[in-house]
Amino acid sequence: MKPKIWISIDAQPEIDLTELFPFVKFDGIDNNSPVLTNSYQDSNVSDGNIFNYGNFGKNTVNVNLDMNFGTYYDYQAKRQQLYDFFMQKKLFRIRTDADPMFVYFLRPVGFDIKPFQEGGWDCFINIPFENPSGYKFSRYDSLNQLDLWDDFPLGWDIPVVDKEDFHIIKQPDFDLINPSSIPIDPYLQKCDFKIVISYVGSRISIINTDNDSVFTFTGENNFNRTIVLDGVNAYENENNVNDNTNFGYIKLEKGINHISVRGCEKFDIKFVFPFIYV
Repeated sequence: MKPKIWISIDAQPEIDLTELFPFVKFDGIDNNSPVLTNSYQDSNVSDGNIFNYGNFGKNTVNVNLDMNFGTYYDYQAKRQQLYDFFMQKKLFRIRTDADPMFVYFLRPVGFDIKPFQEGGWDCFINIPFENPSGYKFSRYDSLNQLDLWDDFPLGWDIPVVDKEDFHIIKQPDFDLINPSSIPIDPYLQKCDFKIVISYVGSRISIINTDNDSVFTFTGENNFNRTIVLDGVNAYENENNVNDNTNFGYIKLEKGINHISVRGCEKFDIKFVFPFIYV
């Protein structure tokens, strides 16, 4: 079976690259290792440096192609088609059949298209993409996973869970898994994380007892209002309602998180986020 690569540009529908350009063979991608950058502060009174913080930096993902051509004019025409497609100042979402449930969000940089040898009829093309986040993401978010056991390789120590494990009803204390390589932190790391909330009562508080992050919303509700905590901001019908909150947010640690819901009679909560990997 020939390797496959699918590309979406600026959230447009996915394109199978080898169907769009039948004269191109996809030879896989090379994903550089994660880049961890540490910041230090000079100490005036002791040897060495004082650690400030660490950040994952951008890395590079290389897409490898093989372009066959017949004549010089054929070469020029195919070369131009590839440059027109890849040389765009847009965000590319890329996934392959080797890891079909993972996607990268990338930006292209310059590359050459030329025969691998004088008189040759093939161009071995290496297209470097910058990966600004340094991460790869699950193809689907938590509410659109079919079954983590099916979608992810065995051996990752992930319990058998599905999308219903991210939709919580009635249980005031429950476990919520974050299968990511990193904590889901919508404040410091600007991670995409939405909590869709409805309840019965005059207020609701959601508490992660593992890190003491708390979100509280105050306002009468009888399952007739839906509050969306989008990162660190709360909305109702797309209107900002932060004034009705404690200006808090929820952070998820890696692995199992212990969540409590207080202050209301009943509730219906959905936790929506992509899984993030280094």
